[in-house]
Amino acid sequence: MKINCISRKISPEVPVLLAGYGKNIEAQGIHDDLYLSGIFFDDGRTRSLLLSYDLLGLDEDSIREIKRRCSEKLGIPSVSIIISCTHTHSGPHTRKLADSPFDEKYIKYLIGETVNAMDEAFCCMQEVDVFHYSTSCRENVNRRIILPDNSCKSLPVNKHLAKLADGITDEEIGIIFFVMKDTEDPVAVIVNYAAHPLTSQSGGLSSRMISADYPGVLRKEIERELGASCIFCSGACGDIHPEGFENGFERTTEMGKALSTKIIDSFFDAVRNREIYQMHQSFIKNSSIGVEVYFRKTPCLEKRLPLYEGLDKTILELQFLAIGDICFVGVPGELLAEPGLEIKWHSPFRKTYILYNSTAYISYICHANAFVSGGYEAETSHLEPLAAFKMVSHTVNELFRLKNEGALK
Repeated sequence: MKINCISRKISPEVPVLLAGYGKNIEAQGIHDDLYLSGIFFDDGRTRSLLLSYDLLGLDEDSIREIKRRCSEKLGIPSVSIIISCTHTHSGPHTRKLADSPFDEKYIKYLIGETVNAMDEAFCCMQEVDVFHYSTSCRENVNRRIILPDNSCKSLPVNKHLAKLADGITDEEIGIIFFVMKDTEDPVAVIVNYAAHPLTSQSGGLSSRMISADYPGVLRKEIERELGASCIFCSGACGDIHPEGFENGFERTTEMGKALSTKIIDSFFDAVRNREIYQMHQSFIKNSSIGVEVYFRKTPCLEKRLPLYEGLDKTILELQFLAIGDICFVGVPGELLAEPGLEIKWHSPFRKTYILYNSTAYISYICHANAFVSGGYEAETSHLEPLAAFKMVSHTVNELFRLKNEGALK
């Protein structure tokens, strides 16, 4: 396996309106820069690319344009390019919502910067050994508090109920280490973790600053300590907040360092136990499937997304990037932790990780019972209650097909 990494600042000019908490919050400064992080793969047969943006999310048309232009420049199929957004709430408006501004000028800049970054794609590739690792860290909490009658209270507007927050979370830190061939010198790290980047927003000064939130701290710590590029990808965190959310930049630093410490510890364990953690078959596989889902017929608190206005149904894309026995699944919006875990549990791969806000932005993707208990996620979801089940079942079928592709019968 050969790889190469890119890292580009994509911070907007300030002042700029911030996304995630309404439409009139203006950032007057940059606390820490937003980045596009990417990693190019060449296994000798297949070339592929993973891109991660420090952004709240991207619309389907923006994603398709990025992939189309990068595909043309690199000479690889669009299906070999997979995207994810960290979902920071301290960046510009990059999604077309019914009642929010859309920063079209920034999107044009973003696409241009992404295409320009492709100049660095497959040059200076380094041959690496690939290691997988999985650990856990209790830095997240399910923000949906379910009461005895199966009704939901939302933690962000009921902080006094924090001690009751005992819902399902995914505490796994999924890691892939890329290490210079036949050495113990780290070159790059992919990290996957499920928690909204919402430590910094406090209602105070931290709510008026551009920030990558805790993923930015995590990356900085990994790169400082290991000397390796770090690509952070959010997992299925539709209903998952950080513990101690909305507490300002001190909490941002604390969470980023807590996660990075776990990752650094994991690196030394991985390279010292090659027989356990090194992948001896790290071939790349890419695929994509479409899943037909209907839009809800019941009332929704939010207006329909403009891209899907007037439609009864749509085809949602699910995208797959397998690296040896590890598979990433790109989902089209804010998948809740529970269906994300279902995908992990039913997958035939050694480990499977969700890429949040990957192929489109389609609002929340909730398990059906969330529509019974209510709460913000279900009340603002544009999809039918059956949508998550359809996505999970189609995803698992494709994971099995991908896993067995080329295998001996």
